[in-house]
Parts: sequence; structure tokens; C-alpha cells
Amino acid sequence: MIGSNGIDLNDISKLVSFDERFMIIFEEIRLPRAMAACLVGGALGFSGALMQGVLKNPLASPFTLGVSQAGAFGASFAIIVLQSYSDAFNGTFLTTICAFVASLVCVAIILYFGKFTAMRAESLILAGVAIGAVFGAGTMFLQYFADEVDVSATIFWTFGDLAKGDIRNSFILAIVLLPSVWFFYRIFWKFDALMLGNESAVNLGISVVRLRILAMVVSSLLSALAVAFFGIIGFIGLIAPHIVRLLVGHSHSYVIPFSVISGAILLLGADIVARTVLSPLVVPVGIFTSFIGAPLFLYLLSRRAK
Repeated sequence: MIGSNGIDLNDISKLVSFDERFMIIFEEIRLPRAMAACLVGGALGFSGALMQGVLKNPLASPFTLGVSQAGAFGASFAIIVLQSYSDAFNGTFLTTICAFVASLVCVAIILYFGKFTAMRAESLILAGVAIGAVFGAGTMFLQYFADEVDVSATIFWTFGDLAKGDIRNSFILAIVLLPSVWFFYRIFWKFDALMLGNESAVNLGISVVRLRILAMVVSSLLSALAVAFFGIIGFIGLIAPHIVRLLVGHSHSYVIPFSVISGAILLLGADIVARTVLSPLVVPVGIFTSFIGAPLFLYLLSRRAK
């Protein structure tokens, strides 16, 4: 319903009559974008819930831990060094693989610091910020030696923009997201046990290390897909689980599924505002979510300090 083109409630009848102009707007612009917003927001919210659960850190998310920045570096490497976008289909696959591998490297470093250096939760976030800065510097290093076409392509991908979405990208994201949500929802009690401490979880027969690695790998894959397809969209993974905990409590039987729904609603709403606040100019939604998410992140930091 909402966008730069004038469509009102009366136009919904045109879905039945297959009005050509309306169907082009609906099928090629509005519907793919709305699907992308719901799936990307759901994936980021779900990733944030998993990371916060296994790291026992309410400030953890793909963006604050540097996973998104690592994915952006991997995508930039594929575009600039491997020239992935010379092939439309295989190029997208290669970009996603590189983004995923870079995200896994970031996650491995975070897990190393968390396990072998006994780093505190707040310090782990600072480590994630530092790791994200390193990958951001790597992206700029690649851009410095690239030609104008490759630089333009990488800058285009660093903006989180749902206009890049199409049915194929949404389908790929859905076939990873939905089974993952179903799987982790079935073992939500392990996350609840982990919140009581590692010893309590081990006494209940839970392999803490295996659960942590599995959750971080799945989170990295979802974040990598989001970055490879749509660019960096920050803070949704941080905000969505906190909204759920405020509304329905801390049990992961609620946190896991409702973080997906909350993330989808947040990103869809943010995209609607981004498309209308400076209409007809469309602001990339990644810029808009950073404007909203950064103050909330500072609020959570100050609240945790108190």
C-alpha cells in the first residue's frame, strides 16, 4: 500500500482484474521488497537471539560483534578480487560463500577470546567492535586498489537496501531461516539452562561448546546471507530480542520465535519510513536502522553499567 506511487484501498480490487500498471508495482516492487524486509529482519532478530543466548550477553548481535562487517569484507573480496559479478547467478553464490567464510573467521576469533581468555561479557562486545573495525579497514584497503567499477559495486553493497531483493534471494533466505527456527525452538530449554550457568547446563547433559558453536555458525550463515544479498543492516539483531524480553519474558520458548516476528516487523516498519520520510527520495534502510539503533545501543550500555 505504501510507496511513492499512489495506491489506495480501492486499488486492491485490481489484483483480481490484473491491471497491468498495478501488477507491475505489486509484483516487481512492493511484494519482493516486503518479503525481503520480513525475512531479513526475521533472520537478524533470530541471529541476535541466538548470539545473546549462547554468549549470555544482552549486547551481542551480528552488528555489534563485527559479524556483519566481516561478511561485508568477504563480499567485497568476492566482488573486487574474484570479480564475482561477472556471472549473475554463480557470482551471487560466490559472494555469499565469501561472506560466510569471513563471518566464520570473525566468530572463531570471538569464541577464542570468550573461551580461552575468560573475557567478560562487556569486554567481548568491545572485542567485537575492534574485530569489526579490522574487517572494515580490510574492505577499505580492497577498495583503495580497485578500479571505479568495482569500488562502485562494493559501496553499493555496503548500503543496506532492500531494493536489491527479489523472489530468488528471499527464497534462499527462507529455506535457511525457517528450518533453523524450527530446530532451535525444539531445543529452547538448552538456552534456558545455559542462562543458569555452564555447570547447570552440563549437569543436564548439554554439550555447551557444541551448542555455542552450532548457534554461532547458524547465526553467521544467516548474517552472511543478509549481507551478501542486501548489504549491512545494523542493530535489528540487537533490538528485536530486547523488545521480546520486555513484552513476554526471558524464556527462549518465547524469545526465539518472537524475535523472528519482532525483527520482521521492525525492519518492515523501518523500510516504510525510509521510503516515505523524504519521498520521492528513498533512503537505504541500513542508514535508517543505524540512526535508530545507535542511541538504543548507548542506552543499553548505560543501563547495564548501572
